Amino acid sequence: MLTNSDLDDKGATVNSSARLCLAVAAVIGFVTPSLAAGSRTAIEAANANFSALVAQGDGAKLADLYAKDGAVMPAGSDLIRGTEAIAKFWQSVLSTGVAAIELKTLDVYGQGTTVTEVGEYVLRAKAGKLLDRGKYIVIWRRQDGQWKLLRDMFSTNVPPRTS
Repeated sequence: MLTNSDLDDKGATVNSSARLCLAVAAVIGFVTPSLAAGSRTAIEAANANFSALVAQGDGAKLADLYAKDGAVMPAGSDLIRGTEAIAKFWQSVLSTGVAAIELKTLDVYGQGTTVTEVGEYVLRAKAGKLLDRGKYIVIWRRQDGQWKLLRDMFSTNVPPRTS
């Protein structure tokens, strides 16, 4: 039969365990945002490089920003894999008159060697004319000391034309 002293001992053990769990959760809560902040800064720098390469009009250099097993997943298209295919894709996009891309990171999730970015993009022609605007999700992988695009998926916010 349990006595009051047994219940107190068990209650004290439960309270100690609960306090330990709360302390660990608090530490994780404080550490994770700082890790994500570091990743976000690096991702935003990689995006600035991506935008600069679009302005240069070089699809091959854009493809070099992708992981070795990277893929582009545009709306209305099959999956595009491999450096050569990604270079061809981006060069075809650039040949349509795209001269600039603005990338705005909204969120970065994760830590370690893989993070996910959610953002918005704007495509412009040389004269600054708006060509497209939309949203994207990129899964980034840290590879050879650099953040590389592993999966790049995007879609327009512009409604389709009606006939």
